[in-house]
Amino acid sequence: MAAITSRTTSVPEATSRFLHELDELLGVPLATDSRFVDLLMATPDPHGAALGLLRVIEAPGEGSAALLDAVRTGSKSELAEDELNRPLLARLLAVVGTSEAMVDHLVRHPDSLPLLLVPDPFLLISTPAASAVSLRAEMLTVLGADPEDPAPRATVTGDDGVKALRRNYRDAVLRLVADDLSAESPDEIVDHVMAVLSDLAAAALDAALAIARAELDEAADIRLAVIALGKTGARELNYVSDVDVVFVLDSAETEGARSLATDLAQRMRGILSDAGGEPALWEVDTALRPEGKAGALVRTLSEFEHYYADIAENWEFQALLKARPVAGDVEVGEAFSQSLLPLVWQAASRPGFIDGIRAMRRRVVDLIPAVEAPRQIKLGRGGLRDVEFSAQMLQLVHGRNDEDIRTPNTLVALGELGEHGYIGQQDASVFSTAYRFMRVVEHRVQIPRMMRNALIPDDEAKLRSLARSVFRSGSRTGDRLEEARRDYAKQVTRLHEQIFYRPILEAAVGVHGAVVDAQKRGSSLQAAADRLQAFGYVDPQGALGHIKALTTGMSRTAMVIKQVLPALLDWFSDGVEPDRALLAFRRLSESLSSSGWFLKMLRDSGLAAKSVAEVLSLSGYATELLLRQPAAVAWLDRHENLKARDLEILNAEVDGLLKRHGAEAVTPIRETYSRELLRIALRDVLGVGDRVAIPGDLSDLMDLAVRGALQAVRADLDGSETPDYEFAIIAMGRWGGREIGYFSDADAMFVYRPVSDDLDAEARGRLSKHVTKVALQLSTRLKASEGAQGVDLDADLRPEGKNGPLVRSFSSYQAYYAKWSQPWEAQALLRARPVAGDDGLIADYLALIDPLRYPSEMPQKALTQVRTLKARMEDERLPRNADKRRHLKLGRGSLSDVEWTVQLLQLQHGHQVEGLRTTSTLTALDVAADGGLLPTEDAEQLAAAWQLATDVRSAVMLFRGRTAESLPADHTELEATARLLGYPAGAGHDLEDDYLRTTRHARSVMEHRFYDF
Repeated sequence: MAAITSRTTSVPEATSRFLHELDELLGVPLATDSRFVDLLMATPDPHGAALGLLRVIEAPGEGSAALLDAVRTGSKSELAEDELNRPLLARLLAVVGTSEAMVDHLVRHPDSLPLLLVPDPFLLISTPAASAVSLRAEMLTVLGADPEDPAPRATVTGDDGVKALRRNYRDAVLRLVADDLSAESPDEIVDHVMAVLSDLAAAALDAALAIARAELDEAADIRLAVIALGKTGARELNYVSDVDVVFVLDSAETEGARSLATDLAQRMRGILSDAGGEPALWEVDTALRPEGKAGALVRTLSEFEHYYADIAENWEFQALLKARPVAGDVEVGEAFSQSLLPLVWQAASRPGFIDGIRAMRRRVVDLIPAVEAPRQIKLGRGGLRDVEFSAQMLQLVHGRNDEDIRTPNTLVALGELGEHGYIGQQDASVFSTAYRFMRVVEHRVQIPRMMRNALIPDDEAKLRSLARSVFRSGSRTGDRLEEARRDYAKQVTRLHEQIFYRPILEAAVGVHGAVVDAQKRGSSLQAAADRLQAFGYVDPQGALGHIKALTTGMSRTAMVIKQVLPALLDWFSDGVEPDRALLAFRRLSESLSSSGWFLKMLRDSGLAAKSVAEVLSLSGYATELLLRQPAAVAWLDRHENLKARDLEILNAEVDGLLKRHGAEAVTPIRETYSRELLRIALRDVLGVGDRVAIPGDLSDLMDLAVRGALQAVRADLDGSETPDYEFAIIAMGRWGGREIGYFSDADAMFVYRPVSDDLDAEARGRLSKHVTKVALQLSTRLKASEGAQGVDLDADLRPEGKNGPLVRSFSSYQAYYAKWSQPWEAQALLRARPVAGDDGLIADYLALIDPLRYPSEMPQKALTQVRTLKARMEDERLPRNADKRRHLKLGRGSLSDVEWTVQLLQLQHGHQVEGLRTTSTLTALDVAADGGLLPTEDAEQLAAAWQLATDVRSAVMLFRGRTAESLPADHTELEATARLLGYPAGAGHDLEDDYLRTTRHARSVMEHRFYDF
């Protein structure tokens, strides 16, 4: 070690040992030669480079001898001045210092070392066409096949053929890796690298077919073409990736030919992908074929035509965008292209085509593990897929009418889109630069082990080595790499969110009907309308009108909206009715145009802007509430603002209103109710908090409003001449159960009692009229007005219904229940819950009704009546032509099935089981299961059906602003309902399946437990 000069003191000791071993092998003092040490220390991993070089030199074979001769061309004391050595050593060290997989290849095949002696001018300088032809010729020649033969057959077959093909492929990769790693500007050649890798894959496919043909099809009769999809089809393959293909057979072939063609395809896959003595190349992935893995591996051209004409889903046409014949029968491949590729542009005009593609992209992103998302080069936000997706979406929208932008290659597509004005040329340049950089990083991540990978390493040493392999000069630290990657991701994300809509703004504010430069077709009004329509706007011309109204002029409002509108338009289109959302945003903006805080919030708060878009595009109910109270949009800046407010605070607020306004307090109380109703609706739409708590929150809010309003009305109407009395409001139905939705009336009963028993008949009559007036005034004043939502009190569940008195005295209730009470009334009283009034009267009323609703014994006659009434209700109250499977209240397994089953349990066992004395359906189910009255599985199935039906009713109300009787059949309404319930985009039919399955199970439980008890 003492012989090492001071220049090498920075070399780690373990690395120095490798250098001395190299000195002994080569007879050249590398360890003390400063130029060699500089080259070594410049590699991404100097220690790995020294070890790799040592492994390569030690490998036996003529290749090592050739390398030794090259190194020894100079003197024994130092490396020669001859320029051959430095480039040679630089290339060799770049490879062995970066790729352990290439070192393994060189150790297995030392004779491949001479490939590194000089740069390969062919791989990176030749034209794409020459690259493809030459690589194919080279690959076939190695196998003894004639490249000029239309159906070449290998003479080197079996294991020897497989080994020869795989080695030749890796030799070519070795040359490419050396040129790639030695390039001064890797990002400038990365498109060439991708093209060569794609052409090399195509050559390998053709060579594998030549082997398979020689082994299985001696007459070369099978006319089989291999069509590449994905990155291979687009000539943008990376070093290690699945190669997506489909196999196409000439339509004239017989069934016997199909079987043989399938054998050929299977053998091809095995040659390239199966484990063996020489490592496999990559997976030949055929999952993109018609019907996926369940479909036939090989199909005729006519079968492909039929499938894409009648069966194929939208995403399959997107995949077809990158299709390219790469191997096999040339004529069959060309026929495939001519017949099927035009279908891509026809499919793009289908309703919902773009929405479906975008939904699939979102699902892919959602499936990224959370721990991987920040390190994803390909699938994460601002990654490679966002660039590719942006380019493809613009191509699919505008390629229908513009053939110039129909290209499978991302970088070429970006250039054409910028040239023709579909995106700004500067934006196209940003996308292209980011794409090249990320491709270089992806390649450098894969090169070390030649493994499929798109994750930035989380190990500091590996991150540093990666950075040194990406950057040729300047700072080569992991921090620089991460900073550059984050910056590119940020730029791509920003453009990805705006690029579809920014040209629309430019077109909308321009002169209608203006002549557009032929080279700038993307800036025309028609192109803008096409884009809006493709992204779900039903009335693109109307949308352009709203956009123009929002952005025209130089006011501060117009300038801010110009900044945020592209993102909003995108978020609107992610919803279900973007046209409605855009109109609502215009109305909201106009009402708040003078509010500086609103503009600042839109500009500075991405959460607020996105939340506004989500509410306006998904909920007509919440939108109308918001337009009545536009200042509430400020809540969306922080979702904490939407959490349920403490009831004590709200009660104190209502008490304050009563003190300040007295008899006039009903209006501000109703405004408070409307405000908090909006808060709950916004929370529900945006998925803030637990959706299960919403019915209880709505019920508590209704309690609060009714309680406060009752005090105000009594303060107004009760006078000195009014006899003293007690008054109470009893909530019934879903309100009584604290289970209301946005659609619910407030079912109620009113009860009063004179404080004095000494009132004469005239006083009693005056009091009866007075309390009726109180109830009527309360109902009237609580109703909704133009400025605020209200509460609709409904007293139809009172004794004798509409024919009975609106308000009954306590003694009248006593007499009625003693003489006339029916089993169905006892059942209705299971939901009775006092919400307002005098405590003494409330206590006595509960004591009166508890023996009715929780009887010590339920007579068989009463049980029969309840069951008969349930059956009659199903037959008589279900609307004509209603689908029994879908009706949310009266359908099979829906709300009434669950509630009647639970209520029967309460009538039978409520006297003995205290926990069943509850107005809550779900609480009663839990108690019944815990007490052994109902099997746990049955209780869970009933609860699931009840909760889902409840959620669906509320979601439909949120979407369209009116009640729903049945699970929506309309696609748009079903999709919106699913979104509001937390399903991903495009999952409306998943909700439908879940509902029908859940209610079917609940119905089975109900029929057994309700009728067979």
